[in-house]
Amino acid sequence: MSTRTLLLLSFVAMTGLTVFGDPFAVSNLCVGVPDGYFVRDLYDCQAYHYCFNGTATPNKCPNDFYYNELKQLCDHQDKVLCHNCTEKTGVQILPHPQNCTQFITCSNGTSFISQCEEGYGFDRRTQVCNPLKRVNCEQQQCPDKDDPNEVVFLPGVERCDEYFICRGGSPVQAFCAPGLYWDANNKRCDLKDSVKCPLN
Repeated sequence: MSTRTLLLLSFVAMTGLTVFGDPFAVSNLCVGVPDGYFVRDLYDCQAYHYCFNGTATPNKCPNDFYYNELKQLCDHQDKVLCHNCTEKTGVQILPHPQNCTQFITCSNGTSFISQCEEGYGFDRRTQVCNPLKRVNCEQQQCPDKDDPNEVVFLPGVERCDEYFICRGGSPVQAFCAPGLYWDANNKRCDLKDSVKCPLN
């Protein structure tokens, strides 16, 4: 995928040209959506909206559940990849925590998962899709099944206090308490001065 394609994707995301309508106005989420359909919230993984007569009525899934728009129900977090963007303005392009042929575009606080063209992978260094042979694709993967004796963590992709916990084969985003950074070597949150963050 060329730089021009990535810029076009970012422009589309920035201008709100998504199936969910204008990301700046919740009331527009249901424009053109059939009555009785539920759409995901653009800022909260647990939230969703019931659409009727073009109007969105907000709802929220119970704790430990994310809204799965494809299945039209609240689902276990490990079944839904939902990335909460930490920057609420502008556009950021981030690596996918587990799949190097995908990347996350954050546009004004809303995340979109994008796929590189076949044979290409997302290059963390240049932040564009390059041929796989030129991309370091040695990312940690979540195991397909959870081991109750070992919790698997993946490092963050956007901020030093971000990390992922593997649940049911999928990464679930988490954050350290304020003032702490994720220490990938020791697999815990620690004081900023004690952690060498590769994202700085």
